[in-house]
This record gives sequence, structure tokens and C-alpha cells, in this order.
Amino acid sequence: MAKPNLHTVAAHAGVSIATVSKVVNGVRYGISEATLERVQASIEELGYRPNRSGRGLRTLRRSIIGMAIVDPSPTFLADPFTTHLVAGLSNYLSDRGFGLLLHGIKPKQVETSFLVKENVVDGLCIMLSGSAQLRLQNTRLFSKLGHPLVVFQDRAAEGVPDTCFVNQDDAGGAAALSQLVLARNPKSVLIVIPDIFWPAIELRLEAYWQSMKRAGVAAKIIRCDESNPAAIAEAIGDHLDKSGLPDVIVGANDKIALVALRILEGRAARVPDDVAVTGFNAFASNDYAGLDLTTARSPAYEMGETGGRLLLERLESGRFEKREYTLPVSLVPGATA
Repeated sequence: MAKPNLHTVAAHAGVSIATVSKVVNGVRYGISEATLERVQASIEELGYRPNRSGRGLRTLRRSIIGMAIVDPSPTFLADPFTTHLVAGLSNYLSDRGFGLLLHGIKPKQVETSFLVKENVVDGLCIMLSGSAQLRLQNTRLFSKLGHPLVVFQDRAAEGVPDTCFVNQDDAGGAAALSQLVLARNPKSVLIVIPDIFWPAIELRLEAYWQSMKRAGVAAKIIRCDESNPAAIAEAIGDHLDKSGLPDVIVGANDKIALVALRILEGRAARVPDDVAVTGFNAFASNDYAGLDLTTARSPAYEMGETGGRLLLERLESGRFEKREYTLPVSLVPGATA
């Protein structure tokens, strides 16, 4: 009698080969209990055993890690934070014989995305945009795929087993920048943030807002399309036309701060004498541009490395040692505040 294989198990159970493959590799997402039991019964009855050199089902390795970036922007890889984080992750994995399967996914297309539908990785990393409710929903969806999961830049959530959260101290960095600009005794502050909801931006915004509130400083918030410098300029310019110059412009990232500096230069406003400006991230591109910006340094590359290390350690040990890790953000004093 011929040795049973995926095809014979699928035919016996009346399911697709892909469904059998998911079952034998421990993936439960999208498979009903009835189907699971039927496939397992067929495997037992036919005596099907994958050829894995005596290793258990769950120890099969493809040496591939998936990375899902849920971002509505088609140019998501142009974001310097994303590129630094992905570089750190990819380089760490590559040095240890693992490949990285990177996918950009629109927020409402997660359920139909390749990384969800196909079981081709040993573990998953995700970085999610969207409302807190949508992010939690998508985190739980990825968690149900049966792979160890590393979540970048989001609060630790309940109901997501075998998951580790890797963050940077966005709130601490924003608080340090706030104290720096508050030493100038400003009366008004303009905070400019992206129109896409990112957890890191939420934490920075809350820290800025609370710092200004405690100091009795009037703060206003405007949103902009951060992927388009012209849109950033239009949002800031419209506000200045209506409300005049604030004492401080706080950019949620360095790109927004750079555009603000260009606008102020065009309006003959002196920085920092008339208006102070701060950014956030402090990547090397600032130095190449000759930009002495007051900002906070993001450990994005190190976050990618950390996520890769934690995931590979989890694959070896069977569990994450800790549920959450937070890397420090350092203040970068500059000439703009």
C-alpha cells in the first residue's frame, strides 16, 4: 500500500490540501472544530506521518519570519522609523540563517492578507496602525494563527497568548522634550501629528498634552498627511494664517518639524527666538541635511534587533521570558528649541 500523504489525507477527510497542511502545522485560524476533528481522525486512521526526521510536528522549521505592517499608506517603507526597524529585524535574522517575509497590509484587508491565509512562517512580527479597537482586533487575529508573535509599538493587550510586545519609551521622550520647551515659558504651543492613528503618536501626544496642561500653556492640535510634505505645509500654513505664530511648534516626528522650519523661514520668523521647534526620531538623515534639530532619538533599529532576538529565543525555548520590553528614548538638544 502506498504511503499516505497530504493528498490522501485531504481526500479522505473531504477537505483541501491547504487545510490538512494547516492542521499538521498547528494552525487553527479559519478551521472549525468539526473540520479539525475530521482531519485529525483521517490522519490517525491512515497513519499519516510527515517526514520530519523524527522531530515533532511543532518543531518543523522553515527559517522564515513574517513581518506585517498594517498601514494605509502605499509608501509605508518610505517612513524612516519603519525602514530602521525593518533593517534591524532583517539583519538580525539574516545573520542567524533566517529570512524575513515582509508584507504591507491595508487596515481593512488583514483577514484576507497572505500572511494570515498561508502558513509559511515560523513566527510573526506585526506593527499596526488604526484605532485601539481595530489594533486589538487585528492583534488577536494574528495571535490565533498559532505562531509566536512579536508586536512592535503597541500597548500589551489581554487575550493574546504567546505574544511579546516591544516598544520604545515614546511618552518619556515626549515628556523630556516638553520640559525643554517649557523652560522657555511659552504661552502657546501647536502640536502637529499625522492623520493616521499610530500607538506611538498617541503616547507622545498624551505626554505633550498633559505637560502643557499642568504648566497652564494653551495647546492646539492639528493633523496632517505626513506622507506628503506639501500636505504638511498646507496644514501648518493654514493654521498660522488663522491663528498667528505660536511660541512652540511640536512635530510628532522630524519630517513634520522640518517642514515647519521651512514654513517659518518663509515667513521670516526666527527660530528659536520667535518660535521654537521640536521633532522626534533623530535619524541620521537629519545630520546629512545639516539639521541641528531639537528632537528625541528613537532606537528603532535596536527595536528590530530586539524583536528578532526575542522571537528566535522563543522558537528555541518554547516561551517568551517576558511579556513586554521598552527601550529608552534619549533627548537630543539642538538649536531649534
